Amino acid sequence: MENGIGEVLITEAEIKHKVSELAQRLTVDYEHKGLTIIGILNGSLIFLSDLIRHIPFPVRIDTIRANAYAGDSIFPKGEVDIINSISLSIKDEHVLIVDDILDTGKTLSKIVQIIEKHNPLSIEVCVLLNKAARREVEIVPDYCCFEIENEFVVGYGLDFDNKYRNLPYIAVLGEYR
Repeated sequence: MENGIGEVLITEAEIKHKVSELAQRLTVDYEHKGLTIIGILNGSLIFLSDLIRHIPFPVRIDTIRANAYAGDSIFPKGEVDIINSISLSIKDEHVLIVDDILDTGKTLSKIVQIIEKHNPLSIEVCVLLNKAARREVEIVPDYCCFEIENEFVVGYGLDFDNKYRNLPYIAVLGEYR
């Protein structure tokens, strides 16, 4: 493949199908409860935007920006920086945290702790990809589209050095295969 992209793991069609299925589950689970969705930037941006367009009832949306990687490294830097936190009041709200990938668990665990301090009614975690083999912090997603092996993947919001997010599929970064 071109531009350093290796094997395509999940096609655009497979992603569209799973996102639609997930939205149907969320509709059943939250339609009569109300829902505030908090997307983790930048990785969840594409997944989040596709997901919410399939939800047929009003949702509140906010974002939180976190960084766990340094520059062009494929390994997390060890600590998670929260760059921007939420601005909505989520007290007594049902909250769904949406992220692109659950990897070591450090980012999502820290964000769950931050959200808990705002006293929501509930907090659940939704991820596009779950990479359980790299888990360092015990956290299990409530909703997940795909389980993947321990490979460095890009596309559909996932990046390497802030590149490849715009790919409509998910692929292994070729040089790290």
